[in-house]
Amino acid sequence: MEEANNNIANQQNESRSIREVQQSFAASLGYFNETIWDLLSHEQADILMAKIRNIIPDPKITADVADDARKKLEKQCKANEVMRETLFNSIWEQRKYTNRQSLTSIFYVMVATDETDHNVAPDSKTWSCHPVFRARRCVSDRSGNNSSDCCMIFVDEKGRVYQNWKAYVANNELPAGIMVAPARGVYNLVGNVVKLEAWITPAASPRRKVLGVLDMTTAIGGLGAACVPIAAVLTLPVAAPVMAVAGAVGLGCAGYATARSGAQLADRSIHEQSISVTDRTARNHWLGVIAGAVGLGAAGATSAMTAATSAGREVGAITQMTVNGMNITTIMVSGTGVANGVVELFLKYQDGDDISAMDALQLSASLVLFTHSVYNFKLASTIISETSNSRIGAYRETLSNRQRRMFDKLSKETIRTRGATRGKLDIIRNVNEMPSRQQFNDLYKINRQLNEKGVRPTFDSNGKGIVLNDQVKTSGAELRASVQHKVGPDLLGQVTQPIPESYNVGGNNGKRFTAPARLLAPNPTLVDQTDMTNRNYAEGVGVLRLSSLMVNGVSLVLSKYGQTIFEHIVNAESFETVLLSLADNLPEDVMRFALNMVEIFMDNLWEELHELLQFYLSSESVLYRIGTHILDNYSGLTAKQLSDQFSEILIAVKEYYLSLNPNRYREMLTKCKECGGFYDICAL
Repeated sequence: MEEANNNIANQQNESRSIREVQQSFAASLGYFNETIWDLLSHEQADILMAKIRNIIPDPKITADVADDARKKLEKQCKANEVMRETLFNSIWEQRKYTNRQSLTSIFYVMVATDETDHNVAPDSKTWSCHPVFRARRCVSDRSGNNSSDCCMIFVDEKGRVYQNWKAYVANNELPAGIMVAPARGVYNLVGNVVKLEAWITPAASPRRKVLGVLDMTTAIGGLGAACVPIAAVLTLPVAAPVMAVAGAVGLGCAGYATARSGAQLADRSIHEQSISVTDRTARNHWLGVIAGAVGLGAAGATSAMTAATSAGREVGAITQMTVNGMNITTIMVSGTGVANGVVELFLKYQDGDDISAMDALQLSASLVLFTHSVYNFKLASTIISETSNSRIGAYRETLSNRQRRMFDKLSKETIRTRGATRGKLDIIRNVNEMPSRQQFNDLYKINRQLNEKGVRPTFDSNGKGIVLNDQVKTSGAELRASVQHKVGPDLLGQVTQPIPESYNVGGNNGKRFTAPARLLAPNPTLVDQTDMTNRNYAEGVGVLRLSSLMVNGVSLVLSKYGQTIFEHIVNAESFETVLLSLADNLPEDVMRFALNMVEIFMDNLWEELHELLQFYLSSESVLYRIGTHILDNYSGLTAKQLSDQFSEILIAVKEYYLSLNPNRYREMLTKCKECGGFYDICAL
């Protein structure tokens, strides 16, 4: 499992600081000073699972991999599957706070592993990166206002659940160092700069360090104490005082380990992790608690029997049987603990995972209980006579985060300039012919220079390389060598054409509309709005409103449509992509009808839905839903024919959003003692 965690936790980059990486995350995951949420209905579990699979991908197993390496990779895949399932279950369970709908968002916590100064940590270039899911819990009041200042649930990569941000900061299991994250897990941009906060991780706190030393010291003491009764059982001479000290140290180790194991189980329960004996980690803790409780009880009973015999009092047969039974039970339970601990250490060593002080402590406690129980059992069987006598889209999912960003950029530009049908074929050709994914890393490195020169790359139609502004053919490696290292011809200088116009759509081609990857999920991206009156336009909306769309040679002027459409666009690029994709499947008159419907929807229903859903509903989501509803139910009808179905379409789209309502009836809400907001827990 630890190796599975390393896939997503131990990523280091020598050239980029934590601040730079978090700024990149904020650019794609944040929206001004708003709180972003992704809304999934209770029937869309597969979408969340697909997202988790993108975060925790399986290693690729090729045909030429050696047998030993193959077995290791297959084992890694199984560990990843368990990790994904655990994470999914923890996130999906939080629907109990949002009326059985899933309302979450992802952000990233980065740990500066080489710093102790909070002020310097954001500029560290040695770090680990950890995904965290944020889920809505409370809303600020019964009137449906935002939840940005209320308790939110946080689920880390191990599936641990934290009831609020304060609990996550205080009890996370991040590596030792300084954690740097967006404030309260929300990417907010102040002057286009992400707002970050830094805290020392619990693993680096003085308390945790002292506890680690105490665990290891106790474990060593317990191992020493376990050797003494072994020697006595083997009939080696052991002085009575040595045996007495070993017994006291052993009981101390067992008592401490029992308390620590009990505390670990309580911690797992609080953070909604499995405490079933079928879980490897939980099973170790249960064996520690049970063996400790039974072992300490048996030790006490044996001591009492010894004292009674030494005092000359007769010990009855039932008492003898009880003491022997307790010692036999301790031998069985502690012996199981020893076997489980040894196997667990072996598996961790085999998997290359770190062996913690807690692992050593539990094995030591089980061993000392086992050896002392064996010795005590000997005493229990002979004490009377002796005293009387003396443990993505399949290809996209294989890409790293930066590779995936450049792949998405090339895909969108290819579709924009060549149309959805031809563009996707070109992308597939490149995926099939691509010798290496390195070209996406090359393009990522020079992305800023391409933007500055007004150059947009697309996939080459023959499946071999890229094309700049539909003019200059090249490859990622050649382009990076030219731009970054000044090696070879000046490729950017050869680009004389401007950014190509959008594809001139020829009307409905008779095929079913298929949206790009980011729009495949029918769920909207919603924004928890804090100030409706002072919201800025999304980037690029002003330019978008002044542009036009060509459908069957007819110009569709966007500025003719209402102000409300453009006021509620969250992502101008997404809105444009939906427009182009719909235009590839709808004739010009139906496109005008759909845009008019969006305008009427935003004018007449937006406020009502915002009040009820308590979220900011984007124009691109409404356009997507209206367009797909027309294609699914009224394909082939003209705009005049659709006008007869106007009310039915409007009601159907409204009911779709109402079906995703993550909120409970306001009169059923309970006041939260932590933040003063309101929440309700429903049955799943």
